[in-house]
Amino acid sequence: MLRVCRALLAPAALTAIGYDVAAGPGVSDADYFSYFTVLSNLFAAAILLHGALRPERENSRTVELLRGAAVVYILTTGIVYLILLSGHAPSYPWVNAILHYVMPVAVTFDWLFDPPRARLDPARTVVLWMAFPVLYILYTLARGAIVDWYPYFFVNPHRGGGYLVVAGDCLGVGIGIIALILATTWAGNRRRDSHPTGDPRHRV
Repeated sequence: MLRVCRALLAPAALTAIGYDVAAGPGVSDADYFSYFTVLSNLFAAAILLHGALRPERENSRTVELLRGAAVVYILTTGIVYLILLSGHAPSYPWVNAILHYVMPVAVTFDWLFDPPRARLDPARTVVLWMAFPVLYILYTLARGAIVDWYPYFFVNPHRGGGYLVVAGDCLGVGIGIIALILATTWAGNRRRDSHPTGDPRHRV
């Protein structure tokens, strides 16, 4: 059943993104694929597809770390949307529902139902899983300075306050992501300790 759910959810996310690209007005493809929402959903869909097609590889250390990263990024998408962006919904409600509600909940439950086989090192996961959000912010600010377009208001230095306000907003979001990383790591370790396939000799 877990494989079936993964096999259904991943195409659902990809279909929502594809439909939004084809029918959604207002932004270029380059702009569209600069949204953290889109990138996190593509990543989560890829991880779900991998789990559906090759579940025997789920105990790979690299796969476990990638699965955890997908949880953190998709939860970031859902939580930031609820707190900061709920008034800026996509043009199509069903697309919004899949990308901002269904996928964050589904990927989180997937992590809890099928926890990592190896214990996760919190210090290591913070360093590894924070790499993409940091690179994303740097990319967004650099690209925005060139094309004068920003995917989210809180990374737009022209809205008032300049880069200092942007830095403060990014710091706040970054602290929230670190909290998500620690919570995801803790939950994975807790569930893994009670999971029959867990092996206490392994540590990621």
